[in-house]
Amino acid sequence: MTHDHVQSLLVQESDTLGSQADVLILAARRDAELTARALEGAGYSCQSCANEEALLDTLSTASGSLLIAEERLSRSLLERLALLIQAQPAWSDLPVLIVANDGTDRLPLKAVAALGNVSMIQRPMTRDALLSTVASALRARRRQMEVRDLLEQQREQGERKDQFLAMLAHELRNPLTPIRYAAHLLQRPGLATDRQSHLAELVDRQVGHMGRIIDQLLDVSRLTRGLIQLERTRVDLCALTQETLQAHAISAQAKEILISCDCSCSVWVDADETRLRQVLDNLIDNAIKFSPPGHGIQVRISARDGRVLWQVEDHGDGIEPALLPQLFDAFVQADRSLERSRGGLGLGLALVKGLVTMHGGEVSVHSEGPGQGSLFTVDLPAEHADEGGRELSPPDEREAVNGEILIAEDNVDAAEALRMILEGHGYRVTVVHSGPDAIQALRDSRPQVLICDIGLPGISGYDVARAASSVHRPEVMIAVTGYGSAEDKAHALAAGFDAHLAKPVAVPQLLREMAGALQGEEAEPGRASGPDTGSGPVPDPGPSER
Repeated sequence: MTHDHVQSLLVQESDTLGSQADVLILAARRDAELTARALEGAGYSCQSCANEEALLDTLSTASGSLLIAEERLSRSLLERLALLIQAQPAWSDLPVLIVANDGTDRLPLKAVAALGNVSMIQRPMTRDALLSTVASALRARRRQMEVRDLLEQQREQGERKDQFLAMLAHELRNPLTPIRYAAHLLQRPGLATDRQSHLAELVDRQVGHMGRIIDQLLDVSRLTRGLIQLERTRVDLCALTQETLQAHAISAQAKEILISCDCSCSVWVDADETRLRQVLDNLIDNAIKFSPPGHGIQVRISARDGRVLWQVEDHGDGIEPALLPQLFDAFVQADRSLERSRGGLGLGLALVKGLVTMHGGEVSVHSEGPGQGSLFTVDLPAEHADEGGRELSPPDEREAVNGEILIAEDNVDAAEALRMILEGHGYRVTVVHSGPDAIQALRDSRPQVLICDIGLPGISGYDVARAASSVHRPEVMIAVTGYGSAEDKAHALAAGFDAHLAKPVAVPQLLREMAGALQGEEAEPGRASGPDTGSGPVPDPGPSER
């Protein structure tokens, strides 16, 4: 290897280390000067130490290596240096280069063994020998510092995970508490009808909140594993925006917040409408959450050069500058106070970023700082059209007609509650709790609708659906399950189900699925899939975080 080649490699290695000196030198003044000149000429930073006290004071975990002349290795220095090296962090193995005296028959390895990672250079030494030895030492040191950085990242991730699990427990306990209180009250005799209705609404609201938390967890998990698939259609972005804002009107009015929408253009995008609704849901919910009463939120849509800008601006709490680079990372939150008054898991903006990226767009945020409000901008590819907005008709709320329903559900409480609901709507209901019993009931009662869990004892709900064709095929078969991914939906449809609903299912949504079939409408396979379709009533969005 030529001298020039060695020097070029050294410069590359020196660029990777920290701001502290690459080499700390302890040697006679003249030797230290000559050595430092050679190393600095190769691109290294060096620091000559006048004595052992100066060396020990300068030494830190950011130091690259030590270069010590043998004659300066006093017993005191060896002992003190060995103690410091033994106290290094687990990732650190500081390289120590010893320049042995000229004419020494044997290198003093035993004497310096306590220093650990020691390399010996014997005088007289060539320039290339010195440079290549230093290069090897600093290359090893660079690897150690990479391990240090990885360990620090893992530590931070572990802390963030612990914080998240604590937040998750908090967020799930919050809705469980009123549900438990409501259950206690509902068991009291003589409870007034209006109180029963109020408690039922409370339970439904809190279960919906828990469902949204679970949906966010699953969506972020699917995003990170690449399992979300977009179901693209041609979407009128202005109509979608206005419809979504209506769903937030009540929560905004409760805080005396006025939401305005400026959409002076007609913009269509090739997108998954449900997923875009999720994006805006999270941004609007965020703006409401972090805006004080009496302030406004502006939503703007503008198009130019084949792109559309979808902006949500508030005049609320604003964002700390240090938090801006991490804001779209999972589990990052602005509200870290003990009281957790604003709730949420820190998943909303991570979900926004993932979904926008899947649509070929970008999301950004601007804030001048605390108390200065925030502006979130979603930049998407756009399609321009002269047509007016779509006619958005409300869901069909026709009353269900009488029909025979079979519920196959192994959770006895869930099955009983659903039976009571359906009977209250005029249906005749049979309930079974296992796969084999479901097949027998199909044969015996020949129902018009099958509502079937997937994880049934005996045989799965998939097998029940497959067996139905040879026993009795109901007019509509609906999979109601806790497995709600796009992949789970595909499995259900492949097994023969007509629709796939993820728990907890909104009752109006389930009734619409059945009513369409029982009134003679042709079933449309796969027309519902819980959180992946957005069918059913649009609930208030769950908490998201800044």
